[in-house]
Amino acid sequence: MRRWTAPSVIGWTLASIIVPGAAHLRAGRRRAGLIMVGTFGVLVMICAVIALVNGKELAGLLLDPTWLSVIIGVCVVAGLAWAAVVISSYIVLRPSRLGRWSQIGTGAVAGLLAVAVALPFGLVAATAHTSDNAIDEVFKSSPTQSINHADPWRGRDRLNIALLGGDGASSRKGVSIRTDSINVVSINVRTGDSTVFALPREMENVPFPPGSALAKRFPPPKNFWLPPGQGRGSADLINGIWAYADTHPEVTGHSPTRAPEAVKGALGQTLGLKVDYYMLVNMWGVARLIDALGGVTINVEQDICYGVGRSDGGVVKAGTRTLDGTQALWYGRARDHPGSTCAGADNNTRMRRQQCVMNAMLTQLNPSNVLLKFNALARAAKETFHTDIPRDLLQDLVPLAQQVKNARVSKLNFVPPAYNPAYPDYVRIRKAVRTAIARSRGSDKTVRAEAASPSPTSTASSTATPTGSPRQRTRQTGRLDTLNSSCVPTKKGS
Repeated sequence: MRRWTAPSVIGWTLASIIVPGAAHLRAGRRRAGLIMVGTFGVLVMICAVIALVNGKELAGLLLDPTWLSVIIGVCVVAGLAWAAVVISSYIVLRPSRLGRWSQIGTGAVAGLLAVAVALPFGLVAATAHTSDNAIDEVFKSSPTQSINHADPWRGRDRLNIALLGGDGASSRKGVSIRTDSINVVSINVRTGDSTVFALPREMENVPFPPGSALAKRFPPPKNFWLPPGQGRGSADLINGIWAYADTHPEVTGHSPTRAPEAVKGALGQTLGLKVDYYMLVNMWGVARLIDALGGVTINVEQDICYGVGRSDGGVVKAGTRTLDGTQALWYGRARDHPGSTCAGADNNTRMRRQQCVMNAMLTQLNPSNVLLKFNALARAAKETFHTDIPRDLLQDLVPLAQQVKNARVSKLNFVPPAYNPAYPDYVRIRKAVRTAIARSRGSDKTVRAEAASPSPTSTASSTATPTGSPRQRTRQTGRLDTLNSSCVPTKKGS
């Protein structure tokens, strides 16, 4: 009869966590041990094959509500099964032959091990449940649009998504959102190559789709104009379209999607593209995300004042700083303040700083932080993101996003001096868009962060001047460096 000691009982119980069935084999329960080892091996092989063969598709399926429910169920069953394996392994080692105190000690250890192996499965199940609720809040299922996953893009070779930054805040009661950051990303769905078009918030006289309610209300040449004394002063600017459509249902209709549809229509008419979906990021919600992640590190070029003359004002000091959510938002939003001793910004500079904040967040995401603070991030996400991308499309959109990360990304900014936002030449803008998309299909491997044509008189097909040095070019291998500057610190050794 084999004589067990307390250390050997604990050791073989631990071994059964790594290889279920090991303790049974050691205890002479050969049949049970082989069944456990074989079952465990088959499950590992199945998971490995699925991950290797369908890795991209798997990432998208993990956002599907059905699959998330399956994951939750599997985690519950697997956690209980693994805990049962630990207890069973302890029992077959016959701890009853040990002394009284050894039995108590090894039993307590076995119980703790059973809880320890079940706990990660419980956390994954809880995280999946939280993720499912958060995704359901942001991405609504479309009752009218069914997705054919064999051809989710309906035969088209490009997908166009408006990326909007809104200034909605709880302190701004009764005031609708202004879209102060406006970008449209055009993605080649076959290659992932993308072109980002950035429009300044102060662009005027934006055209609307012919026949639309807004086109009838504001016909050319002054499309988005209000007589004196009516509406907000910024109503003739592109960043005021959302607010106007939202607060004037007598013009735009009473549909709950009237504001984003108005913006998408205007952007599509401006750029000569069909804008398929939008994603609105509430900039004040981003502050909560940044706080949940522990802040973002940014190279602040010079002292930046914010809230001058207000009790909540302050200064973001120059240097490499880890900014909390409020500081990061003010870094991107601070304006010029006459008489102030530190910097603010004009609209173009503010746009670049806001892009820098978003770039810093993406660059400095810490997986451990995301996992540890997932619930807080999920709660903040509900307040931060708004979109009309249907949830059913996510299993196709996530693999496409992974493809975009490793593809070529170029950027075209319609900003001064090449483009005058007060008197935009929309014919020239559309021609520049067509040229940029055609260039993105070319064979040049160098990705350019483009600002626009060198001069207002040059043709739209001319090579654009990159942001930063006239000869500077940015090679991309995973993210878009929208600033071509050192605002986001690089890690040592990178």
